[in-house]
Amino acid sequence: MINVQDLNGQLHAGRTEVTSSPKGILSLARRLSIWRAMIDDDNPEWSYQTRVHLNSLCVHRVQHVWYQVFPENSGIENMLQLAHAVTEGKADPAQAQEQASQFLQDILFATELNTTTEPATFVADAAASAVISACHRNPYYEVEMDGDLEDDDLLPDSLDLSYCCSAALARGLNWQAAEDVDVEARRAFWLWYLNEAIPTVLRN
Repeated sequence: MINVQDLNGQLHAGRTEVTSSPKGILSLARRLSIWRAMIDDDNPEWSYQTRVHLNSLCVHRVQHVWYQVFPENSGIENMLQLAHAVTEGKADPAQAQEQASQFLQDILFATELNTTTEPATFVADAAASAVISACHRNPYYEVEMDGDLEDDDLLPDSLDLSYCCSAALARGLNWQAAEDVDVEARRAFWLWYLNEAIPTVLRN
């Protein structure tokens, strides 16, 4: 079983961090601590399914940002369906990873980045990451990294899914000045993540 007291402590610390941050940031280090607290060593399949479900909720939360730029492109929904197929054993993980990587590469190659289109590419990045994460059933797959890293240390190729989603809503990354992004949208996303998304996946 997971240590509920430890997890609740991490979630509380995360809320404090987000509300007190001038930029509305939930640090990668805090998220890593939360994810580790969500892993049940005695039930790796449950831990894997919980991670995949949380990733899917996050992408769904920001999917509208994609459709604002690409209203006729079903790529995000296709990626979420592919991730689900992998978890159900109905898609080959190696082929799924290749398909996800190609989807993101095609979007980045075809899209001229500006303040309107870049947030949509963050959604594409998150959706591709949802597939790739689903291809790794090891419950520790997303927590095996240096806890001293910050999100922007992972630029440009290894951004975390939840960070991409926050960037899509904030319309910018953590390193950018507060006046150049939507800080309150970022803050709202992280509070939703802590208060609603994580409790939802744990209940299920």
